This record gives sequence, C-alpha cells and structure tokens, in this order.
Amino acid sequence: PQVYRTVIKLPIERKKDGVNIRVISARWGSPIYSKALEDTIRAAGDAGILFIAAAGNNGTDNDTGPHYPSNYKLPNVVSVAAVDNTDKLASFSNFGVKSVDVAAPGKAVLSTWLGSSYRELSGTSMATPYVSGVAALIAAQEPKVSMADLRSRLLDSADKLDSLKGKVGTGGRICAANAVRAAHSKAVAGN
Repeated sequence: PQVYRTVIKLPIERKKDGVNIRVISARWGSPIYSKALEDTIRAAGDAGILFIAAAGNNGTDNDTGPHYPSNYKLPNVVSVAAVDNTDKLASFSNFGVKSVDVAAPGKAVLSTWLGSSYRELSGTSMATPYVSGVAALIAAQEPKVSMADLRSRLLDSADKLDSLKGKVGTGGRICAANAVRAAHSKAVAGN
C-alpha cells in the first residue's frame, strides 16, 4: 500500500503545481482494504483527478467480495470489468452491478512486452487503460470539465449490451466514438 500511495500522491502534487492531470489508471488490486489508500484516492478526487481501477480477475462478484482499489465507494473511482472479442464478460473478469461501473476490451489484447516484443495479454488490467484513454479524450476536448462531469460523460457514453446487463452498473462497454461525439457536442455548444 505505501508504494501505491506514493504513486498516487505524485500526480496530486503535480496537479497542485498546475499540471492538468485528469486521470490515474490503476491496473492493480487486492482483496485487502487500506484506509490510507482510500484516503489517498479521495485526495486525488478532491484534486479533480478521476481514478480508474481494474475490477480484478477472479471471476467473482465484487458486490459480495470486494476488490480494492476498485471497490472504494468514492465519487472519483471508476471500476472496470473486461469483455472478450464478442462483447461478453470475460470468464476471468470480476463483475458487480453495484460495484463495477463499465467494461472494456480485456481478453487477448496485443501489448508491448519485455525485450522490445509484443504479447497478447488478458485481464481487467488490460481493460482499464481503454477506459482511461477515453476519459483523456473527453478531457482533451473539454479541458475544464469537472471530475464529476468527466466521470458521468465517460459512463453515459458506454454502449449498452445485453451481455453486460446485471453484470456492471452501466450495463455497457466503453465507447470512444460515443464519448468523443458527446464531448464535441458539449464543446461546440459552449462556444
């Protein structure tokens, strides 16, 4: 927990120094609750930083068996499940209609690997960066969007899927096209 608190504190300090940090992408987790970690994530939210967290890879319901940091009930936390290439919840992905917000591609994702190579990897830790990236796209189009509005726009832009109904809070998978279209419309309306 100390290492994670340090990793989270750095962006908060940079934000206070004037860097427009909007998102922390947390691709790690554990069933162990930490008050200190929760307080640090809360401080990130107070600084206007969205905290996007992997829901976990045990194939279990986070509503009944929490996974942290994705299960902290804080207004800046977005918990991410993984879907496969058919938009079905990946067999390994944790879920929870009350505790997991949205899904993203997380099975057989091509990623960089050691030795300048590539490898297909699976996990909610592969899905989380997709959601973080979409949040960054929204923030790029609306640099002054509040953290609460950024979170809402991110989740509201998800494609609703029957396969995710009752599995994640939005019942959907992240959709960059929807998010960018909506952010563009808001930006144009504001000018």
